[in-house]
Amino acid sequence: MTKTIAFFNHKGGVGKTSLVYHLAWMYADQGVPVIAADLDPQANLTSMFLEEDRIEELWPEVGPRGTIYQSLVPLLNGTGDVADAHVEEVGPGLGLVPGDLALSSAEDELSGEWPNGLDR
Repeated sequence: MTKTIAFFNHKGGVGKTSLVYHLAWMYADQGVPVIAADLDPQANLTSMFLEEDRIEELWPEVGPRGTIYQSLVPLLNGTGDVADAHVEEVGPGLGLVPGDLALSSAEDELSGEWPNGLDR
C-alpha cells in the first residue's frame, strides 16, 4: 500500500521544505522508496535536491519542461487532462517531481478558471 505524506501551510518560513528534504532522504536511506513533489511556485525543494545546471536543463526558455508545470500544460491549453509528471532520480530509491517558477502563473490561470468549471 502506498503511503502519502503532505506538508501544507500558508505561512512561509516554518520549515516545510527543509523538513520534506530531510525526511525524503531519511526514508530513502532506510530503504523506503520516496517521490518528493515540489508543488511550491518558488521551487525551493527542487533547488535543494538538484544542481543549478540540471535545473536550467529542466527549465528551458522554449520547449517542454521537465517539471510539474509540464504536467499541467494540457489542462492549461484545454487539450486534455493532467499529464504524467517527470520524476528526476536524485538518489537510490529517491525521486523528485521538479518544481517550476512557471507554476505561479499556472496557479493564477487555474484559479481564474475555477468558477467556469461548472459551466463546461
